[in-house]
Amino acid sequence: MKILYLHQYFATNETGGATRSYEFSKFLSENDHQIVVITATNINKEFNKNFTVVSTNTNYSNHMGNFRRILSFLSFTIKSFYKGLKIKNLDLVFATSTPLTIGLPAVLIAKIKNKPLIFEVRDVWPDVPVELGYLKNKLLIKILKIFEPWIYNNSKHIIVLSKGMYDNLLKKGISPNKITVIENIANLYLYNGVSDARKAEKYKDKFICIHPGTMGHVNGLDFVLDVAKFIQDHDKDILFLLIGEGKKKEYLIQRVKDEKIQNVIFDNSKPKREIAQIIKSSDLGIMCVDNKFKILEDNSANKFFDFLAAGLPVMVNYGGWQKEIIEEYECGESNPDPKIMAERLIAIKNDQEKRIKMGLNSRKLAEEKYSDIIAKKKLRNIIENHK
Repeated sequence: MKILYLHQYFATNETGGATRSYEFSKFLSENDHQIVVITATNINKEFNKNFTVVSTNTNYSNHMGNFRRILSFLSFTIKSFYKGLKIKNLDLVFATSTPLTIGLPAVLIAKIKNKPLIFEVRDVWPDVPVELGYLKNKLLIKILKIFEPWIYNNSKHIIVLSKGMYDNLLKKGISPNKITVIENIANLYLYNGVSDARKAEKYKDKFICIHPGTMGHVNGLDFVLDVAKFIQDHDKDILFLLIGEGKKKEYLIQRVKDEKIQNVIFDNSKPKREIAQIIKSSDLGIMCVDNKFKILEDNSANKFFDFLAAGLPVMVNYGGWQKEIIEEYECGESNPDPKIMAERLIAIKNDQEKRIKMGLNSRKLAEEKYSDIIAKKKLRNIIENHK
């Protein structure tokens, strides 16, 4: 099959960022499918004879103001539509959000070419930005709430990344037969390749708690600083490593300076392979969100699955499906209170037997439920059932 894959924020193991689309495209291209990815990211490359990425060269940054971001979305929508129309002998359109606007060129291309559309929901829009207060314009919200089901109704099948997202779509009247959950992937082969990971010399005597990824509002990293602030008075060997970029990074750095929090280190974004090395050499992975917002419990962040693949204990500050699964597999803990989280983290650090067991259970969970192989086979079945 020849598949048009629309993803505005496509990334590879060399560029950094979420690599789900790259992993899926590579797998499908190695299993008798021809993949053409259209993205805004500045990547124009033929990865193999069946896997090509075409860029619209659309600039975008989280640091842009709302108006410039809207222009960026519109620019990609128009350019991807025209580039998609030029692709000949197409069999299927596969689009992945966010943003929700990706659905417009996807539906139109599928309709014009009379081909099936599979739509992947990575964040439920407009619910998330409305609940978080990012979207307040009533007219825009009304338009988006009409636009969202229009995309779903024009899709042959819908993929969501968590059970919470699945339930959200059911409440909106989407048939359960039309929805499949494929969580983000625990990339086992990537972490198997860094099995000899060692801590950097400057961290060799420290217990490293890592949070890689975006430092924005929804990520709730004030929580990590609160935990670190409590811990520095009780255990000098625990260090928090925050890697990435985002709107709140400078604020967080300033807060660390102002409050003299000495056990937090910031670093810049890195390619996926380098991040995998650092994660594998860390001692514990931290997942957090701004837990005032229950809708964020439905998230399926890549870092969670990276921690599992690396065999790290996982600490989360929210409820929902991730809390339930790590408690079921005994590979981590969850608590929304920074002081309690700090106390539990110290206990894990001081109980080597428990920590090792948690790490082994994390890897077991990755292999049994979230391996990249399982996710890729699920996707291939969906695609081949919609020829």
